[in-house]
Amino acid sequence: MSANRGLHVTGLGREFTSRDGTVRKAVDGVDLTVRPGELVSVLGPNGAGKTTTVRMLTGLLLPTSGTVLLDGHDVVRDRKRASLACGFSLGGDTGLYPRLTARQNLTFFGMMYGLRGAALERKAGELLETVNLHDRAGDLVGSFSRGMKQRLHLARALLHDPAVLILDEPSAGLDPQSAAAMRALVSELSAEGRSILLTTHDMREAEELSDRIVLMKDGRIHAESTASALRLAAAQRLGHTVRIDFADVAVPDAIRDCPGLLDERRDGSTAILRAGDGPAAVQWILTRFPGRTLSVAVTPPTLEEVFLEMVAPS
Repeated sequence: MSANRGLHVTGLGREFTSRDGTVRKAVDGVDLTVRPGELVSVLGPNGAGKTTTVRMLTGLLLPTSGTVLLDGHDVVRDRKRASLACGFSLGGDTGLYPRLTARQNLTFFGMMYGLRGAALERKAGELLETVNLHDRAGDLVGSFSRGMKQRLHLARALLHDPAVLILDEPSAGLDPQSAAAMRALVSELSAEGRSILLTTHDMREAEELSDRIVLMKDGRIHAESTASALRLAAAQRLGHTVRIDFADVAVPDAIRDCPGLLDERRDGSTAILRAGDGPAAVQWILTRFPGRTLSVAVTPPTLEEVFLEMVAPS
């Protein structure tokens, strides 16, 4: 397998100059790799540089510095081949024609990718089946719900069978059932061996789908790892959550003596602690209250807590 397969980003930067001559760095030195069969999610607050980054990866915006390789093709120097290697879905109402049917939209965009005749008709039909729009193929896109448009965007991105997929918040604004269906479909596409970059504000979605998670802040990559590794690393700063169900009628007051205690909440005979060292707290609890605990569970911070810590003012 070629080392250039997938998505490779090196030193990517983008500056904008305002009317008064002030230069602002929207993206600053981003390095990123998404290998075949890998799904990487990018999380970040508004203004972190996610959208600017995505626009540069898809060739919609030229970078000020750095390189983007899509399956080995430079998005600036070899734009045509790079565009054929990449499919992207930016969602929303733009990028689709509301006065055309779903099938007509796919036919139009398929012709732009060089597909014709029976091959194009077959591909459009397969994709409408894939995104579960086959029964609405002849309906005008203007009559579609947001979820249906999101699915059609994804079908459009897959028309030319790209090796790299860039999906910008594909489940944004969807109801829980539609969002679950979208996540399942994206997971299947990753299993097919495509390189998928996903931007999302949905922490559950990121944790469920991603091989790795990239946290962006102020135009730079703040952290990059698996969800579990990010949570464990955050536990060193934020502590662990320890939940104890006591056999007693109420939580013993001596629970306040737990080593490394950062916070404590009580609900009847249940105590929920925040402790600097979760495993040590569990050991202390079992030693201090032998035979009085029904259950003890320890968990690191959630991905949402990791995210909120990152965006908190310094």
